Amino acid sequence: MNRMFVSPWLSVSPNGPVTCAHPQAHDYVHLRQGEMDGACGPYCVAMTLIALGVMSREQAQSLDSYDGRTRLGRFRESLLAFGALVSEGTDDFDVSWLVDVFKRAGVVTEVLDAAPRRQTTIRNIADAVDNRKIPIVGVDWDGGLAGHWLLVIGYQGYQANDDDELQITHLLCLDPTSDAPRVSLWNAVIEVFTEEGKSVNEGRYYCQHWGPNAAPTACRIAQSVLVGLDKKAESNYFY
Repeated sequence: MNRMFVSPWLSVSPNGPVTCAHPQAHDYVHLRQGEMDGACGPYCVAMTLIALGVMSREQAQSLDSYDGRTRLGRFRESLLAFGALVSEGTDDFDVSWLVDVFKRAGVVTEVLDAAPRRQTTIRNIADAVDNRKIPIVGVDWDGGLAGHWLLVIGYQGYQANDDDELQITHLLCLDPTSDAPRVSLWNAVIEVFTEEGKSVNEGRYYCQHWGPNAAPTACRIAQSVLVGLDKKAESNYFY
């Protein structure tokens, strides 16, 4: 039996995923990245903050209007530290550093250790979704292409019997380089394992990335940052 689980922070709408953090104002979460920069990490951070309800879409699109002494102003200055096109990209600690601007708003981050076995890494990402966190994952491509960041908003797995452990097969992702999805919460998929628990590809690039406009591409999950709210902040939405 195939089973699917998605983030409780998001809901579908005719124009793309919206956050459930604000019952009165369902903000659109997806932000479209330009095609000539390496800003996928910052875009994923901004989408995560909108989904968690600590920043609105309007604020994300008008950061220049905020004073540097405010939280949003400090966030803008942190973004500027990477340069106009984020030409060198961002790593997991850069992503965590950007999110930490919102620490006093109750936002917490965890950089996952890249050392554990592949199955453990994927299980940790799925557990984060179950625990109302939003994983931001960095993938590396076969062939030495520049890495890329995506939001994981859910996962799919296979369970032969009710007593068996769920074998995770796919991570459901929101990609800033593609258009907002209209009939689902995701616009990209990372196929991680077969139903039997074997890697999809041989060798280092064991995953397969599916996008809406390109053929599947071999990749691997190289970095992961988990973002969520502390218990006090989270209680405003779920209890």
